[in-house]
Amino acid sequence: MIRSTALGFILIASGMASISHASDLMTPDIMRQLGLTQSWARPIPVPAGAQTIADQQLHVHEEDPREYVELVEKVKVPAAGEAAPAEGQEAPAPKVIARIAADRLGMDGQPIGRKEAERLASNEIRRLKRRGIDAELNYRTVPRINLYSISTDGTLDCRDAETGEPIWMVGVGDRRLPYGALGTSEKFITVINGSNLYTVESATGEVIEDVDLIGAPSLGAINSGRYAMVPMIGSGVAGYPLAEPDRMPFKEIVVGEALALPTKAPKSTRIAWGTDRSFVYVMEMQGKPTVMFRLKTDGIVSGRIATATGNRFFFGSENGQVYALLGTRTGRVLWTIPFGEPFYNEPVVIGEQVLIRSSYGTLYSLDINNGALTWQKPVSNANEMIAAFGGKLYMTTLSGGLSVIELETGNRIATYNHIRPTKLLVNRITNRLYLVSDSGEVQCLRDEAAELPTFNVQPKLRAAEEPAAAAPAQNQPSNDPFGGGGGAGAAGNDPFGGGGGGGNDPFGGGGAAGADPVGGGGAAGADPFGGGGDAGADPFGGNPF
Repeated sequence: MIRSTALGFILIASGMASISHASDLMTPDIMRQLGLTQSWARPIPVPAGAQTIADQQLHVHEEDPREYVELVEKVKVPAAGEAAPAEGQEAPAPKVIARIAADRLGMDGQPIGRKEAERLASNEIRRLKRRGIDAELNYRTVPRINLYSISTDGTLDCRDAETGEPIWMVGVGDRRLPYGALGTSEKFITVINGSNLYTVESATGEVIEDVDLIGAPSLGAINSGRYAMVPMIGSGVAGYPLAEPDRMPFKEIVVGEALALPTKAPKSTRIAWGTDRSFVYVMEMQGKPTVMFRLKTDGIVSGRIATATGNRFFFGSENGQVYALLGTRTGRVLWTIPFGEPFYNEPVVIGEQVLIRSSYGTLYSLDINNGALTWQKPVSNANEMIAAFGGKLYMTTLSGGLSVIELETGNRIATYNHIRPTKLLVNRITNRLYLVSDSGEVQCLRDEAAELPTFNVQPKLRAAEEPAAAAPAQNQPSNDPFGGGGGAGAAGNDPFGGGGGGGNDPFGGGGAAGADPVGGGGAAGADPFGGGGDAGADPFGGNPF
């Protein structure tokens, strides 16, 4: 295990940061033009620059928030004759004079703690009072955001994504074997190295488990619930328990091979992915992992699926169809819009907008609720979307430069062809822009007034879209790949074809209305893969374990 103290690493990093002045990072002049400021810029420990970064992931640790003690200016009570805030109008937020983090490192290299932060803040209050400024203490907690990087030599680096300060660093796996995408969760980081799965404790960097995978992984891992889900070469996905030796791994046989890593819905344990046989699967990872639904799409979904609150998933197909799917047991298609251009990239959900780029470099903005176009015309020359905050979208162009787009209108604010990020560190969760230079240096940028991070929040489902508000797949439009015509109970309303009579459901689902839409011949709540009485009836072949 390779470790270094935070203080020692900061000294090394600050010395190395002056080496890189590449044009792939943003200069102070351009920051001023865009109203940005640099939060930090530090190199990531990589053997030979950005090309040897195997993967980088940002993760929000909500169970381990950062605590601040703030000095805020006292709110003055309006004196007699002074106007008070109008009814319904909020009073202005108190001005923050200073902010002290309880985990700030002291002279001994250890966090100072809340008590010491309060003492320092109280001393500052007394100094301010002598200058005629009345201040008081305030407390604030903000979820902790970490940046995890794995390099091709097996160095797994964890650092604070808000300050760039290193937290821990550890060597994982065999550098002679390839590394896949990192899996992140509140307590664990998973690393795929060859056909091995390493589980690392996110708080300390300790490698707590090394498991030999059954088969060859294709992409990496995603952590959801109590499992690390690993797409495998060939048909199927495998789930391995996260540091629970008593829990058995499982394998799910699906139709086709995953083309991109599954995506986990926020505040949920449901994941979704597409296969090379034109299916999109939604799986519940809580308890006993179960495939809830599969959707036959018009064309292959080769890009990663985007997600939003309420178990909503968004994706485009190679045939030019864009879908919004409600990832429940009914698997209802919320809307689908046809385009004349193929889609290979992952969409981005920002607020009430779904941004999706076609293979021709055309960027569309769709309303998250109904799929309607929200820009008068699409944006051209678009490549990868890196971040979106402050009403701006930051993306790369087809030629590799950096372009800034106004989110509301789609108008292009500026394009900087000389800023050419070598490796993309995409941030879809906070109001921060991360650029990575050719040497492996990471630059973190934010709006000048945004000292603390804010988080991308999507609107809640409308009442009409809630799964209990309507029968599944009822009255779907003609471009719904499952059809769906008449009233409740008619053939075609069940997304797998199951009407009222047994035999209509290709997965064998007879039974009463309201039974599991994936079949299951018995009572509601039975095994979603059906099986009925005959063990051979399960089209997925049963549990291979």
